[in-house]
Order: sequence, then structure tokens, then C-alpha cells
Amino acid sequence: MLVLTSCSDFLEILPETNITQENFYQTESDFLQAITGAYAPLQTLYNQDWQMTEFRSDNAHFVLNLGNRGNQPREDLGTFTVETNNEIVLNKWLNNYLIISRSNFIIQSIDNADFNGQSKTSIKGEAYFLRAFAYFDLLKNFGGVPLFIEPPTSFSETFKNRSGSSEILDLILSDINTSIPLLPGKNNQVPGRATVSAAYMLLADVLMSQKRWSEAESALRNVLNAGYNLLPVYDEIFKPSNEGNSEIIFEIYFVEGTSQPLFSTFPYQFLPELDDPAIITGVSPAARNGGGSFNIPVPELLDLYEDNDSRYEATIAFFSGPSPLPGVIYDNLPYIKKYQHPHAIPNQTGQNWIVYRYAETLLNLAECLFEQGNSNEALSLVNQIRTRAGLQELNSLDKNTLLNERRIELAFENKRWQDLVRSGIAVEVMNQFGERIKANPQDYFYPEGSGPLPNMFNVSQDYLLYPIPASEIILNPNLTQNPGY
Repeated sequence: MLVLTSCSDFLEILPETNITQENFYQTESDFLQAITGAYAPLQTLYNQDWQMTEFRSDNAHFVLNLGNRGNQPREDLGTFTVETNNEIVLNKWLNNYLIISRSNFIIQSIDNADFNGQSKTSIKGEAYFLRAFAYFDLLKNFGGVPLFIEPPTSFSETFKNRSGSSEILDLILSDINTSIPLLPGKNNQVPGRATVSAAYMLLADVLMSQKRWSEAESALRNVLNAGYNLLPVYDEIFKPSNEGNSEIIFEIYFVEGTSQPLFSTFPYQFLPELDDPAIITGVSPAARNGGGSFNIPVPELLDLYEDNDSRYEATIAFFSGPSPLPGVIYDNLPYIKKYQHPHAIPNQTGQNWIVYRYAETLLNLAECLFEQGNSNEALSLVNQIRTRAGLQELNSLDKNTLLNERRIELAFENKRWQDLVRSGIAVEVMNQFGERIKANPQDYFYPEGSGPLPNMFNVSQDYLLYPIPASEIILNPNLTQNPGY
């Protein structure tokens, strides 16, 4: 006590070996580490995001594993029986707020940092982009959420009410527009980091969700002449050996074989569950892919492909053989081939996840034009996509055809669910999908004698959003739950 009181500044000296907010956000190296940290949760998000997007749509279902009900929380996402304690939903909430928190520290500190130049400008733009990206993901999945635009300075400041959706939307649009003049173009992109075209794609995504078609069109036209193009061959887009190719606008990078968990696991979850996945992957030693047999392509999607569509063989494969699941024999079971590529370590891949690519730019622009009555230009954009796929050009375009073209081109890229929501047909489509599964469960991969329960696929407007995680409401009583949960 005598030592402490004899030196009034003793407790204010920061140890040089410790990293704190006060001594960290200063140099270019500090901010490069910080922005890398802000991107990092995207790897966790996109290893599992398919479960809350594509898997929730009418593109996919699962093979029921009667011997292991530990996968039920994942199954619940696809059958519209999600409970408020679902860990997958919680992980989406937590990782988005982790991105927001790390971005806020950068935004708060970077103007006072002792370095200048393009690196500083880009990092600042990326932080605004990432904050907008995370808040848009929260808005799509939960509606209004607590809004943080600067780091809390006390524990009590973390207990916020949910802001309204319009307030969240205003911040998202403001952040994107702030990021656009700061972000680099394609030629100066750091692999895996955002460019101005990624920001325009995000801006269009947000505006299309609000049916602000002309504004979204303007955003997308900025991408048309930014140096991107369709690759001649569809399956070349997704090969790890071709990452960063000229069609990719923004992708999440994964790395196989590192001491940190930077690898992607989602390709194994899309395989049939097998005691030895090497039967398909060719990668040994054998290691069962527990949690496989998810995101299985459904019959309606397979039937939608036209003859000679090169995307079919690039996207879908089939497997026949014995299964470790009770009552299941794989008889020409379809699975997603799009992400199955050579790698060296079982259950680890370096397969990136493409968030935005140029084909989606063309399809988004086509939708914006169609909604404004410009069917001719919309049709020409869609036909660019079809020509690449080896198909004849269409002579006319309607809303259902446009949705189907998106469904095939962007299959299993986490787009279908939001397409249904944006189009206002999610409730109708998913209830009809559920009725077909209940009527013919064996056509949708259920073992003989099993099928969906009566409470499954009773889809209402409430289920267009997920529940606020129960643990967050326990921690913060100011939070209110979404209707229907």
C-alpha cells in the first residue's frame, strides 16, 4: 500500500509487453493486424452460413440420421422448427457482432494513426464495408438489432434495446457510401479483401431487398466496366487452383494445413455421410465425416436443369453404396460437386467461399431492369449466362424464368432463400415444398417408415426471420424476441 500511494502515476504505466487499446491502434502494422482480425469471423460464418440460407430453401434437404439425433438443431433450420437456443443461430449473431466490434475500434482510431497513404485509406474503407456487411446480415436474419457505432466504454453501455430496421438500414447505406471512395479497385485488391466493386455489390444487395430497383441498377452498372468477366468454363470458377479469378468480386479465403483453424469444412458436410469419405475425396486416412449428408439437392432442382447445361455436371454428382446411417442405402444419392476439389488433409480443405461474382452482377442487374419494365436489356444479360452454360438463348423473360435462371446459376451459393424472401413467395413456396416432402418422404432421403413430423414446414411470415438467441436475451433483458418464437 505504501508503494502504491508513494507514486501517483504507478498504476497508469502501460506494460510494454501487453497489448491494449491505448497502445495498439497506432502504426500501419497495428491496423493491418486489426483489419485481418475484422475479416477473420467471416471464415466461421461461411463455414456454416449455408445452414441458415441455402439449406432453408427449396433447393436442398438432408438424409435423416435416426442413429444420431445430435444433428437435430441443424435439421430444425431446414424444417422451420428452430428453437431459441439453436447454437447455429447464436453463432451467426456472435460472429457478426465480432466483426462489428473490431470494425468499430478501427473506425474510431484510424484517423489519429501515425501513418498515411493508400493503405490507411483502404483499411478505413474496409472497416466501414465490413460493418455494413455484418449489419446487413443481421438485418436479413433477425430484423432490428442493437446498434453499436462505437466501442462501448462501460459494461452498462452494452445493454441496448433493438434499433428499428429502418435505423439499421440507414447505417448500412451510410457505411457503404462512406467505403466506396476509400476502397481500391480490382487491380489493387489484396486477396480476400474488399474492393469498391464488392461495396457496389453489397449496396445493390441492400437496395434490391428494399425494392429500390433504379438505385440498385445504378450501383450495379459501376461493376460492369470494372475489369470482371464471365469465365468461359463454369466449373473453373470454383477451383482452389483458380482462386481470385476474373469472375470473382469478393470471396472468403480458407487455408488448409495451418496450425490455426483457417480451413474450410463445408465441402465435407455436403458429402453423403461415410465411414470413409475417401471413396469420394480420395483423401486418406479414413475419417468419418460426421454431420455429412446435408444440403442434398432435391428432385425439383435436378429436374430444372435443361439438357446439355454444363452447370449440371459441374454442380451435381451422385453416389451409390453402403451407408453408416440406420436404414439408409445410398442409391444414386445426389450431392454438391461444386466444392469438391483435391486437398491433402481429411475434413480440411482450402476451398474458398465466393460471396459475390460477376455472373450475379449480371443477374442482379437483369432483375432490376425487369422490375422497371426493361425486359429487353434484362433478357440480353440472362442470355450471356445461358450462352456460357451451352444453352440456347431465351426469346422472352418473365419473373418465374428469371428466378429459375438465378436458381441454377447460383445453386448452393447461399442465394436462393433470400431470392424467395425478396420476391415475396417464401411462405408459399416453402409450405408447398413441405407438403411434397410429407407426401413422399422417401423421395427426399428419409429412411423407409420415417418422415417429417406434423409440426414441420408450417411456415408463416414470422419464420422469415430467425429468433433472437435466448442466451442474448438472458444477458440483456432489454432485448425483445421476434414474433412466433
